[in-house]
Amino acid sequence: MDRTLVGRCGLYCGACGIYRAYRDGGPLRDRIARHFGIKPEQVRCEGCRGLTPDSWGYDCRIVQCLSAKGLDSCYRCGEYAAGGCEEYEELAQRYSRRGVDLRANLAAIATERVEEWLGEQEERWRCPSCGGPISCHEDRCHHCGAPLKAPFAGGF
Repeated sequence: MDRTLVGRCGLYCGACGIYRAYRDGGPLRDRIARHFGIKPEQVRCEGCRGLTPDSWGYDCRIVQCLSAKGLDSCYRCGEYAAGGCEEYEELAQRYSRRGVDLRANLAAIATERVEEWLGEQEERWRCPSCGGPISCHEDRCHHCGAPLKAPFAGGF
């Protein structure tokens, strides 16, 4: 299991559109680059635990906040635990519309079930038609073009 895909906020990085575009390349990477008005080679990420200064998520507000506090995950933060982090709440709401429960994911990560959680996530974020990995931002599989059922809505 690739532990770099354990998002600090509870997102499975393998379901992130940026990560998928970087890993899978092709039309998805081009589409995301156009969406953000950047060059395709700028769509680059190794996963939240493998960030480098040229990674997409390096400037993420959550990552920056955690770094400033010397923490590696939101579940270790008192603000998060008290439900008082507006930044996190906004992110969690945005992902919940895509069928991702960041809080439940963080709870699984916090209990040290990381390997099991990664396996579950890897299986969950696969196209039911072709089995290719997909992101939570897609309404069609970028591998085979098959439509994806809700909660996958909208996309790049």
